[in-house]
Amino acid sequence: MKRKTNKKNTYRVLYYWLTGVIVILSLLFFFRTSLITYYYLIKNKWAGANFENENLEKNIKISEIQKIQAVFTKYKNNVFGLDISQHQGKIIWDSIQFIDKEIPISFVFVRATRGAFTQDASFKKNWRNLAKKNIIKGAYHYYDVNRNSTIQAENFIKTVTLEKGDLPPVLDVEELPKDQSLELLKTGLINWLTIIEKNYKVKPIIYSNDAYFIHHISDMDLTDYMIWTANYNPIESPLHQKWSFWQFTEKGIVKGITENYVDINVFNGSIEDLKKLTL
Repeated sequence: MKRKTNKKNTYRVLYYWLTGVIVILSLLFFFRTSLITYYYLIKNKWAGANFENENLEKNIKISEIQKIQAVFTKYKNNVFGLDISQHQGKIIWDSIQFIDKEIPISFVFVRATRGAFTQDASFKKNWRNLAKKNIIKGAYHYYDVNRNSTIQAENFIKTVTLEKGDLPPVLDVEELPKDQSLELLKTGLINWLTIIEKNYKVKPIIYSNDAYFIHHISDMDLTDYMIWTANYNPIESPLHQKWSFWQFTEKGIVKGITENYVDINVFNGSIEDLKKLTL
């Protein structure tokens, strides 16, 4: 009888022990699930415009932050803006207002087209939302250095309708050709600029980085064109002497843009000077 009683006691203890473990694990699973639900549904989704992407802030280098702050300080009397494309993902437009929490976003360039036949997947949405805000907008074309320049100009024209108050069209060229010579590329660039100017009745802006301007197209006559140059080095001003816009970082963090970093630009002048450039 004692042996049977001991067995019953052992089974009872084991039963209560397993039951306790199951209850504890269930509670842990419940609390974990509740926290995850809160984080993703309440904090991220329902907070909407109040959500700031912590991952972007964690991954940016201190040296990059210091460089950005140095430009903000040096050009505190100038105006700043962004350039965006489909790479920024979904934008919470109600939150688009400031850079670094206090610097007004005065202008935004939006990628409209790329190459001969491609339209940026977010262009229509971005363009429409920008029109609702008190922000000067402009559209740019990413140039395919191996495609026909006339077809590329037509792609931009059929996609973009500019209105009074918009910035001139922008030609963005960054790569070197593989299927044609550099001289033919330059001819194509001038052709694109000419077609666009004839259509919109304004000289376009040309964008590239400092090295490209200096080493590859320095002999092009761009005297009458506004220059938008990129240089991400910790410098006080771009190498290009005749710059109107300077893209000084690709690691901008802006409330309302949570899926990726964004390019930040400074205009070489005041808001009044910027408005004089518009159509």
